Amino acid sequence: MFTTYSACPASLKQRRRKLAIILLLVPFLLLHFVIIPDATRMYHQPCYLTEEQLTDMRYMVRNIIAVYEEMNVTYWLDHGTLLGAHRIGDIMRHDGDADMGIIYPEGAGYTESKFLLKLKERGITGTARVAEYKGFKTDIQQWISFDGEFEGKPCKMLKKYKSVKKIKTILDRAVDKTLIFPMSWLLPREQIHFAGFKAYVPNKREKLLKNRYPLSYFDNYQVNLPYKWKCWLPFW
Repeated sequence: MFTTYSACPASLKQRRRKLAIILLLVPFLLLHFVIIPDATRMYHQPCYLTEEQLTDMRYMVRNIIAVYEEMNVTYWLDHGTLLGAHRIGDIMRHDGDADMGIIYPEGAGYTESKFLLKLKERGITGTARVAEYKGFKTDIQQWISFDGEFEGKPCKMLKKYKSVKKIKTILDRAVDKTLIFPMSWLLPREQIHFAGFKAYVPNKREKLLKNRYPLSYFDNYQVNLPYKWKCWLPFW
């Protein structure tokens, strides 16, 4: 005698299929609407900046640089702003904020109150770590030197002194550990033409960019497309 098994009812298969879709959709929606927007505050801004917005961001960066140079602070363009400087000599249209780094301690000629006062005279508000102008922000990260080792050789290294973020996620802490780099990549700095004015960048900026973007920076591919994945989806 053979035992026969009845096929799974069509309605049960449909329910299982719907459940599988929901289980796949929930983490996708969390990533799209909660996790990524929290990690990148400019996530819900337009995919590309207008010419007026680019002008505002250039104004902010140019004046922060002017104040740092007045106060003899060692600064450089970093992260997405450095990427734009390296690729096109300007802020990339799909960027949403600006990024700069400075050596801590800043030097004898610098005080935070004096720095903020000079920015205020130029219409720029915010803090010494996050400057603001017309809805845009410049993250200013302090870096401190320490005696370390790179590729098996002792050398001066740089690491974050204090994070721009007040509350750091597990992902933030993991990323911070990857951002340590040799001081020789930075100093001596190189001055370049950027967005119509001069600005300092690290002398080994390609190496630093690979450090900043280990999974997405490629020397031979310089296609400037929106990094916000919401720009590739039919809804947000």
